[in-house]
Amino acid sequence: MFFSRFAPVLCVLIFAVGSAMAQDAQAILDATAKVYTETQAYSVQVDRRMLQIAFAPNQAGVDARYDVSSSQFSRMQIKVRRPLGYWLSVQSAGQGAPMVPSRDVMGEMRMIGGGASSTILARTENGQAKRGSYQAGKFTVQDIPEHVFNSMSGSLLGLRSADDVVLRHFNPQSALGGNMALGLVEPDLIGREAINGRRIYRIVAKTSGGSPVMVWIDQESSQVVRSIVQRPAGGAGQASRYVSVTETLYNYQQMNPSFSSSDFVLTASVPLERLVPEQMGFIPVADLVKLADIAPAAGAGTVAGAPANEPPAAPVATTPPPAAPAAPDAKAAEGQALSYEQMSGIVLIEGDGGTATGFITKIRDVDFVVTNLHVLGGNKKMIIKTLRGDEIPMLGVFGAAGSDIAIIRISKGQGELKLAEDVLKTSKIGDKVVVVGNRQGGGVATQVAGSIVGVGPTRVEVNANFEPGNSGSPIVNLGTGEVVGVASYSETRQVSVEEHTGQPAARTRAAPTPVAVEKRWFGYRLDSVAKWEAIDLAKWNSQEERIGKFTEMSEALVAVLRLDFNKARQHPRLSSLITSFETRMRSTSGTGVSSATEVKDLFRVIRTISEDGVNDLKNGDYYDYYRTCLYWESSIPAQLEYRKAIIEVLKKYEANSAGYLSRMRGGS
Repeated sequence: MFFSRFAPVLCVLIFAVGSAMAQDAQAILDATAKVYTETQAYSVQVDRRMLQIAFAPNQAGVDARYDVSSSQFSRMQIKVRRPLGYWLSVQSAGQGAPMVPSRDVMGEMRMIGGGASSTILARTENGQAKRGSYQAGKFTVQDIPEHVFNSMSGSLLGLRSADDVVLRHFNPQSALGGNMALGLVEPDLIGREAINGRRIYRIVAKTSGGSPVMVWIDQESSQVVRSIVQRPAGGAGQASRYVSVTETLYNYQQMNPSFSSSDFVLTASVPLERLVPEQMGFIPVADLVKLADIAPAAGAGTVAGAPANEPPAAPVATTPPPAAPAAPDAKAAEGQALSYEQMSGIVLIEGDGGTATGFITKIRDVDFVVTNLHVLGGNKKMIIKTLRGDEIPMLGVFGAAGSDIAIIRISKGQGELKLAEDVLKTSKIGDKVVVVGNRQGGGVATQVAGSIVGVGPTRVEVNANFEPGNSGSPIVNLGTGEVVGVASYSETRQVSVEEHTGQPAARTRAAPTPVAVEKRWFGYRLDSVAKWEAIDLAKWNSQEERIGKFTEMSEALVAVLRLDFNKARQHPRLSSLITSFETRMRSTSGTGVSSATEVKDLFRVIRTISEDGVNDLKNGDYYDYYRTCLYWESSIPAQLEYRKAIIEVLKKYEANSAGYLSRMRGGS
């Protein structure tokens, strides 16, 4: 079970190995290239992240570390009709924009304004190539020569740097794009996966220039859904420690959609949108580095030889501030820190909703398994096993009011894990701790060492780098042998040098404020629980499902506000409504009054739908966890606040249907 309360989840289930490894990777790439080469019309949204990562040389006893020294994000809306119809809208945000500290799971700098840009290029077989852009706050359109169009579009698509394995097939300089392969050599099929219900091939290869590439290909459609390309970067003498990484997501791909010439004509402006990377589907940089085995070229100290399965430590800022103690990894504790009797109390939790940890202890002289409440979610067939493999029957489940702690009644306990009766009395900041549990869901109990760095009324903070699978693990004070907390969640955010040191960082136009990534680990205190409530697991999962459906509807409504009807119609309640609306819009023949009326009616109905379910979530009989927890995904107050903001926007759109209609016609 993943415990981070902000991190986006990359839902990947490996469903086949062995025979899949024997697949011909080159045949898969050839079939994919054929799909794109033979496509006469193409529409796609491409989200791209370009990072430059600097690796710090290894030092004695210190693991390899990295720093995201620059970042650029872009979102491209692309329409192509061969041989010459072409429309490309690019919005980007780069490192030059002001940075602010934020609770950001991306492991990189987050943009809040400035430094953003928007460019639109268009060309038809019978028309002049044009460019749209923002100048002095106004959107302007100008004619451009054919060679300028080719140069700009090629640069924006990343064709020259070989960062894109798909868009090269729609190179505007070529009538058909040529019978090109994906431009990859030495391919190797490393597995098949299921991602959000889609069966995916994952292939590693190299570009013709020798740069490592990882590409994900949909088995059914042979479409590329994601790619990661890495290349050496930096100036002379620096290439060995700098790596340029480009991650590309291909969303809402349509093969051979019905386009007309009017689809490629610039007739209205596209508003400048602030890009928020953590909402664009990218995984945290730390996960990216680990997934793609990103490392500098040989010669940068001993970084290149660092084990690929070890997560990198926190990044080092370009101008390092006085650092907090680094989070020790699992090897920091030499040997087993807990006794045999204590280890006997560790249990592994498995279920259809994921894996986690628990531990056996006594509460008021009654035997319980302790874990997190969020572990219960989605685990309808939860199984608890000791390290000997014995399955433990569950006699009853209880949840702590105001905390993410669950206790499961069992008939007979074992082990000697004792709870601290008062953490403030028996523990202090700096005390050594270990966290023992099902780290990364490996099915074995491992330990992570660290120390206490903070104590609060309901939680303790440690610098032990626990990971997914450690949810519910005991945090044991090595000095007292007592459990001081239950490993629950982590936070990752960006901090500036100024925030670290209290001193303003030196700033130049060429160098933005240096930043570092700060990660924190928290556990809930059992000694702070004042009230327990009995939990019926069927009712618990039903409530979680209702909250999940409410969130899904909110996301679908936001897609409507953004004119992303393809995404919105994926929700069953909106699908027929949007299809009917589009049919009526076509029948109005573009008449201003009739079209505006249709838009107003659409938002009136959608607003009614958006208000549906609010009373259920507001007044329903939900467990305390869903009303008080800190995690956005499960928090009823957070979900209601989010829906409230959506409803307010819907009201404005309903009142100004003509304005929304203008946005629709402008494609914005």
